[in-house]
Amino acid sequence: MAQPVGGGGGIYSHSAVSIWSAKSGLVIASPDGTKAIVVESPRSPESDETHAVTVKTNGREYKTPIGSWVNAEAVWSSDSKAFFVTYSDGGNVGTYHVKVFYATDVGLRVIEPVPNGRRLFAPTCFDPERPNVAAIRWMGTDSSRLLIAVEVPPHSSCASMGTFRAFEIGLPEGNVLSRYGQISAKKLFWDAMGNELRDADDVCIQKPQTCVPSGLKNPKFGNEK
Repeated sequence: MAQPVGGGGGIYSHSAVSIWSAKSGLVIASPDGTKAIVVESPRSPESDETHAVTVKTNGREYKTPIGSWVNAEAVWSSDSKAFFVTYSDGGNVGTYHVKVFYATDVGLRVIEPVPNGRRLFAPTCFDPERPNVAAIRWMGTDSSRLLIAVEVPPHSSCASMGTFRAFEIGLPEGNVLSRYGQISAKKLFWDAMGNELRDADDVCIQKPQTCVPSGLKNPKFGNEK
């Protein structure tokens, strides 16, 4: 089960900075030092936000809704043109999404490259459920490719709960460039992963029949190794 974190690393991305658990005054600077994500106290006592989060770029400051997003964590791209945010639209167990913010000369442009993870990987549960989508790391030296995890919801109603597949996607379209099973992804990208992915149960990949909830009929396996 995903848990909020603070300090060194995010839930899904080891290099991410947790905005949700941050103290007021946190500044997440872009690699080139010209842009920054700024985390401050809520603008109003009545606000639904945990923090007020703005982005400073090109001498201007832009408000964002990030401060109200549960478990939000962020990482700038190496070329300082964009940052991703992974967050939950509910509580700790999801559903998680990834949005990419482009800091342009005329403001912020925001996309969600994979709005529904079922198009990449549909979990087998008692009822149709959307998987969690989380960013692991930027790929390469610019903001054109992203490595994401698509995770079976950590719900006891799902077969192989909490396991995942990884996908390298191209931006902004979200087209799949490479696919990785859980075990292969851990071998290749362990250092980039947060504990949520590192702790995913490999036994459920090696012996998926052992991770099926009682009463779930005709589970479909195929979470490649």
